[in-house]
Amino acid sequence: MSDDPARMTDTSADSGQVPFEDLPPVNPYIQLIEAEAPPLGAADAIERRDAYGRVPVIVRIRRQPPINPIWILVAIGLTASGMFLPLAAALRAIIIVAAVVAVVVGIMSRLFIRVPAGSVGLVVKGGRHQKVISEGNHTVNPTLALSHVVTTREIAFDVPVTEVRSADGVGVTVDVLLTLKISDPVKFAYTITPGDADQFVQASCQDAVRMLVRGIQAMDLLDLGPAETESLRGVVDPKLDAYGIDIMGVAVTRVSLPTVLTDSLQARRLASLQLAEQTETSALNIRLLADRTALVAQEAESRRASVEFDAAAEALRFAKLEERIAKNPNAARYDLESARLRVAEKLAGNSRAVVSLGGGDLFANLLLARESDDGPAAAAAAAATPPSDG
Repeated sequence: MSDDPARMTDTSADSGQVPFEDLPPVNPYIQLIEAEAPPLGAADAIERRDAYGRVPVIVRIRRQPPINPIWILVAIGLTASGMFLPLAAALRAIIIVAAVVAVVVGIMSRLFIRVPAGSVGLVVKGGRHQKVISEGNHTVNPTLALSHVVTTREIAFDVPVTEVRSADGVGVTVDVLLTLKISDPVKFAYTITPGDADQFVQASCQDAVRMLVRGIQAMDLLDLGPAETESLRGVVDPKLDAYGIDIMGVAVTRVSLPTVLTDSLQARRLASLQLAEQTETSALNIRLLADRTALVAQEAESRRASVEFDAAAEALRFAKLEERIAKNPNAARYDLESARLRVAEKLAGNSRAVVSLGGGDLFANLLLARESDDGPAAAAAAAATPPSDG
């Protein structure tokens, strides 16, 4: 088994030990991990998740001889069987041919290298880096060996930064999510280990976040935008370039303020909302009162206009009546006396009624008529007597 706790190896299965993938990782906080596998197992190793759901970013290929020893052992066994067993000549010839084929297959198996999709392979010759090969099957010189398989996929990397003092002295917790990509597999594989790269990315990003937060007020940190994230990227990316790592994107996923400040902020926002609601309600009430005042004024104006219209109509009626009376004075007197007679006739049957149509003589005549024996007839006659001029 490898000494590196982040590697996964298959040698434990041959020795009867528990496979490494069945053991919990030593450091669950490391996000960039590596694994170890034979050439044919690199595709499975680079996609195999550990107990914490992490996949390796690099797979170290275990060294192997130029000729596959399994096929060589098969060839030796076939050769020995053909030489020492009492077999027919034809069968012995077939066995010898099979042994030769096994040797050829053992040699040919080292001429092909397979690189899994989403990764690149690093090839060495004599212990020195030779070249980088892309994904797929490749035919190479038997003296070349595959040393590393490095992922080319983008990697999500979380950086929590706790208790950072803002410009106004408030302790703030910020979570930043980086999108990393290994742009230079040779630098990454031969200049730094994944575990060290993990710590370096954490330290560089945390330092950049602290520098950014120290220049911003605590309340303004809740509204961090693209300008601030681009500033973080500009600070951290040059530091990681020396190890073949590029930052493809930066996102601030969470900003946490102290509980007391958060409660105060929520209370102020609630008070602001309530004040806005009260202001809106007050404005609505003022508008309603203004509408009612306008309605009352309209009703008063309508009544005034109606009274003026009635007064004008009455004045016009009186003017027309005076004009008619002035033109026909006798007709008016006749109408008046006729109306008096009609009233007298209606009241003649009432023994208690007193009708005055003219001067004092008419009133006296009605009283005398009531006292007489004629009764209602006399009263009607008295009422019909025209008043004297005296």
